[in-house]
Amino acid sequence: MKSIKKIIAMILSLCVISSFALISASAAPIADGAGKVTCDVLNLREEPNTNCTVLTTLVNSDTVVILDQPNSGWYHVSAYGTVGYVSADYIGEVEAAKNFTAVAKLIGDDVRMRARPNTSSDILGTYSSGAIMDVIGINNGWYKVKYDGNTGYIRSDFLELTGRGTQTASSSTALSEGQKIAEFAMQFNGYNYVYGAESPSVGFDCSGLIYYVYGQFGYSLSRTASSQYANNGWIVSQSALRPGDVVFFGTSDKIYHVGLYIGNNEFIHACDSNTGVIISSLDSRWGTTSWYGAKRIVN
Repeated sequence: MKSIKKIIAMILSLCVISSFALISASAAPIADGAGKVTCDVLNLREEPNTNCTVLTTLVNSDTVVILDQPNSGWYHVSAYGTVGYVSADYIGEVEAAKNFTAVAKLIGDDVRMRARPNTSSDILGTYSSGAIMDVIGINNGWYKVKYDGNTGYIRSDFLELTGRGTQTASSSTALSEGQKIAEFAMQFNGYNYVYGAESPSVGFDCSGLIYYVYGQFGYSLSRTASSQYANNGWIVSQSALRPGDVVFFGTSDKIYHVGLYIGNNEFIHACDSNTGVIISSLDSRWGTTSWYGAKRIVN
């Protein structure tokens, strides 16, 4: 009898441990909804007080995803790749279901996209960690997404917002991979230039922007401009450029700058600390006096 009791106790203990492990594996918060910034400029801070570090700034009508409200007067939010705290005084139109556009990265394996925002609806697809998806809204803790030709719902704790959406998010599945990469990169227009940085939450230097953008699509590029030219992709001429190609600038014996071609003779690049990430024309000095070459990373 004592042996049976011991066995039962062991089974119960294992069940408790297993349950705890499952809870820990799903530690990311499920979003409560979304709201809009109602002031001209709003600081997104590291902690819920005005003395803490400002991680980034938001502008009027930007959408923030509400993760929770841990302190009176502050929302814990996710906004275009940065998670932090904003004053609730400047967030309006807070709703459990709201349309907005963003780009997100899947952070779980074998994650199911559902036809509706619940676990009992039809499964439209199963996807692996690292997939980049277009978010077009939120509904009661589930992001509405477009990916792989499907439009459906994935629970918010399995997606990490990485940046702003684009005007062509709804048609992105019909684009080439190079075009998708170019459109993904364009959301960082206006971000800060920070030497040695490679993250939306901090900023980018020129090669850091290329390194980060391609990394979100599963490509492991070299880190510096010269090593990217030396080690990644294959050479293409300026006249044959396609969106997603990496363009290099310098002198005959030295590369000192790099950007990403987005089409229409334009490229996006982390220029310098005065201008940040900008879009420039190859008809400017970049293409006429500083052109070094171009590499294609994807077909």
